[in-house]
Amino acid sequence: MDPITALAALLPLGIEAGKYAIQRWLAPETVKPGTFAEMLELQRIELERFKSMQGGAEASYRWVAAVRELQRPVFSAVVIGAWVYQAAVLPEVNDTVANMASAVAFYLFGERSLFHIQRKKGAA
Repeated sequence: MDPITALAALLPLGIEAGKYAIQRWLAPETVKPGTFAEMLELQRIELERFKSMQGGAEASYRWVAAVRELQRPVFSAVVIGAWVYQAAVLPEVNDTVANMASAVAFYLFGERSLFHIQRKKGAA
């Protein structure tokens, strides 16, 4: 195995170990929650702070939310169109396009299906 490949494979592990070491030994005591309830309280406070920065429960501007929501189907159509073009015309589909197409397909079908299945299990 190439040493650079092994290093690249172990890099995320080193980053997480560094984060853990910093949080364990260098972080001040006020950052470390002592119990699970304190951790939930810190997360709730962080969520409230985020909502206040966003202007409450609503998006800060309605047109920003509308543009963001309208970009999703356009992006999905472009990615699926690129995949269909490459599958039909070119001898081989690019790996990047195939990965993006699978992510879009999961977004369109898998995530929604999983959401409805989990909701039905909770209601039963």
